Amino acid sequence: MAGRTGRRPGPVTAPYQVGDLVRGPEALPPGDYRTPATYEGEVVQVGSGWNGVDADHAYLWIRLADRTERRLAIRGSTLIPPAERRAP
Repeated sequence: MAGRTGRRPGPVTAPYQVGDLVRGPEALPPGDYRTPATYEGEVVQVGSGWNGVDADHAYLWIRLADRTERRLAIRGSTLIPPAERRAP
């Protein structure tokens, strides 16, 4: 299938964009009943990029201050207002 990228055609809307600063709970795999840790960082990817993969359990990837990345559940995440942002 030449040219197939897995991306949805046309504009896609999401509650967050790459570069937003957010805080939220980590997205645990199905069946993992631990209490999710809360992280904050810069959005580096919204969802999987593949149509339908994360429809039921939407997530986003963030980069933490220590440059590691975590996957957050979109439902529990919020934008961090400028007044609450930590100095780098």
